[in-house]
Amino acid sequence: MRRYLTALLLASTVTLLGLGHRPAPRVTPSPTPVPTATPTPAPVLPTAIIYPFSVSGDTDKTAGAKLAALFAQEIHQSGGVILEPLPIKPIGRADYLNNAIKTGADYYISGYITPLGDEVSLVEQLVSTSSGAIIWANTTQVLTYGDAISQADSLRSAILAHAGRVEAQYKQQQAAPTPPPGPANGTQTSIGQLLGLLHRKTPTAKASIAANLKPAAPVLVPQVADESVATASLARSLDRAYNVTRSAVATSNPAADAHTICGALTSSSIAAGSARSAQHGFPRTITYTFSLRVYRCDGTMFFTHSSKGGTLDEAVDAAVDAFMSAHPKNV
Repeated sequence: MRRYLTALLLASTVTLLGLGHRPAPRVTPSPTPVPTATPTPAPVLPTAIIYPFSVSGDTDKTAGAKLAALFAQEIHQSGGVILEPLPIKPIGRADYLNNAIKTGADYYISGYITPLGDEVSLVEQLVSTSSGAIIWANTTQVLTYGDAISQADSLRSAILAHAGRVEAQYKQQQAAPTPPPGPANGTQTSIGQLLGLLHRKTPTAKASIAANLKPAAPVLVPQVADESVATASLARSLDRAYNVTRSAVATSNPAADAHTICGALTSSSIAAGSARSAQHGFPRTITYTFSLRVYRCDGTMFFTHSSKGGTLDEAVDAAVDAFMSAHPKNV
């Protein structure tokens, strides 16, 4: 019995020693995840709407709509530009800009077709809805629709070029670091910029009339050659008291082009003007003069006024204030 207990004790000791020296389990490391490239966001494509071209003379009156449809088909097939549908109910040229803005289009295309012997003169205009300005225009003579279709590629290229510049400018503004204050930056400021900062006035908000109280007859503001800045300021100022429509018609003589500018809106008025500036005194100051001219749709001018101001907007507002006082109902 004693031998049996001794053997049992020895076996237990060996077992415990074996357990005490069992090697620790091997830990398998987790595989390192392979980095994946960040997907490149899809580019935001510019959008445009193509209106029927205005037809004059003996040319087939449906030619304008046919040409617009052909342009749309060609640009769609080439890609890069999203085309918005035309309104179900036909609209006049004076409403092109407002309609394009409502549809969300970045640009709109319109133009004119005029007989010229055996050929026709084709005028194409590309308008940016963000500014209401014609950013590209072209005039050419064509004989067939096939000749005209080639112009679609030029319009598409103009849209993509302008959209690319706008996007690049935005990205540059977002990425540009704010320059630290100090004399290092001051040395880069021109004297003209410095004087402008010293004499700049804080603009005061102008009171506006509620939309439902504005006169029904709209004021049309055409694109006047070499007056794009003044035209934009004029449209903003008139909008305080009137229903303003930016016309896509480019003109250097609103009186002569009054019928084209008004179109079907014969009860409208046409507002245009010109601006000039003069420097005087020391420290040098700048005085702006704006001459406002308002026409009826038959081309007769029924109001004119010139005003001065320390800024272009001040001069424009003063001239518009005079028109508001004399013709509050736009008649």
